[in-house]
Amino acid sequence: MFLTTLYKILSFILIPIGALLGLAGLFSLLSSIGNPYALLSSFLILCTGIYIFTSFSFAYHGIMQNKLCKPSLRDWIKVNAYVSLFVSTSCIIDFVTLKMKPSLMQEFISQALTMKKGIPPEAIAMMPQLINAMLYVLLGFGIIMFVHISISLSIIKTREHIFSKE
Repeated sequence: MFLTTLYKILSFILIPIGALLGLAGLFSLLSSIGNPYALLSSFLILCTGIYIFTSFSFAYHGIMQNKLCKPSLRDWIKVNAYVSLFVSTSCIIDFVTLKMKPSLMQEFISQALTMKKGIPPEAIAMMPQLINAMLYVLLGFGIIMFVHISISLSIIKTREHIFSKE
């Protein structure tokens, strides 16, 4: 019961993030058509957005409204969950890596500043705080996604009856 409630709450929290990821993924896909390396990141972003929306659909229709769902929804959730699991663990690992090695963050900041000329000094002074805040946002997202995916996969296993065989 607690896991189901937590799953529903996390699903509602993730919906706006999924909308942003879906939009970013579409724009990224359009801009990276000629670059295969950029297509991989577009694919990861889109899969995470698809996972959020399909798992929300399952939580809303299958769990909250007690309606039957198509078996294809279960397949969409499972496939995209594994890709999203990679994204969430990457967010957590990136946070830990940059916090354990502050020299990497300083190197990143210096490279970012050399690419953009004419940045106001106030913005340069705020850069470390901004990147630090962004790291904490990514950590929160990574943890929420990791927990959500874990619960999602266990609920799908225990509630096979929700998926109709039509």
